Amino acid sequence: MEQDALRQANTAIAERYLQAINDWDFDVKRELLAPDVVFEMRWAPEGFPRRIDGVEAVMKFLAPLPESIVTEGLYDIRVETLHSDPGQVVTFYKSDMEMVRPVEYKNEYVTCFTIRDGKIVHFVEHFDPIPLVVAFGGSVTPPSL
Repeated sequence: MEQDALRQANTAIAERYLQAINDWDFDVKRELLAPDVVFEMRWAPEGFPRRIDGVEAVMKFLAPLPESIVTEGLYDIRVETLHSDPGQVVTFYKSDMEMVRPVEYKNEYVTCFTIRDGKIVHFVEHFDPIPLVVAFGGSVTPPSL
């Protein structure tokens, strides 16, 4: 496949995955993930996994989210690929989630996908952990400067 076609195919996969998040479409998520996918949240707060290996483990982690989150509300989605590798897809987006608990949760994300042979083999979600902690009932006490 030529580079431009591969770039377009891979950005479409990332866009489809993000839309599946908004739609709570777990079947599409599973379809897009490689069996040995690695999902990382490197700056996740305590209590959240930083790395999840394998599609079954990722799906098990994602399955209970609808118990806490009514809608994901991802928007302002921008998708790019690296010039050097069309399989490296970088997405930028925001969320305005509706939580089961009546609390506001908004965040901004940068998610880096590695896509090979039409499947997501690795993705890293970067986000500000503080709003997440607060939305799930925790608190963060800033230090005095």
